[in-house]
Amino acid sequence: MKCHHLDARLDTSFAFQGPRPSSALTPATLEGLLSNLLQRLSHLQEVRTDYPCDYMARCKAGFTDALIQELEASGYHSPAFDRLIQLRDAWDCGQLDLPNVTETQP
Repeated sequence: MKCHHLDARLDTSFAFQGPRPSSALTPATLEGLLSNLLQRLSHLQEVRTDYPCDYMARCKAGFTDALIQELEASGYHSPAFDRLIQLRDAWDCGQLDLPNVTETQP
């Protein structure tokens, strides 16, 4: 099974980003990410849905994805971040082995 998560990421662009990811997570880039998140969340008052939490979760997920991409582009490494990347890649490729979770009534 071939993983296409890199191709999908190339299709996502933000107004504050240039044609290529930045080589470092600069204050300006972070400010752009935060402004983008703020703009999306400010639409929450206009969202006509029974599931505003879902809209907020999608906005936060988009912010997290963009932040991870910027950190990856800058070559950032730490044990926790590297583990996060491994988990993300396994999830994107359908190879994450999730335990069976069952709800039990006390």
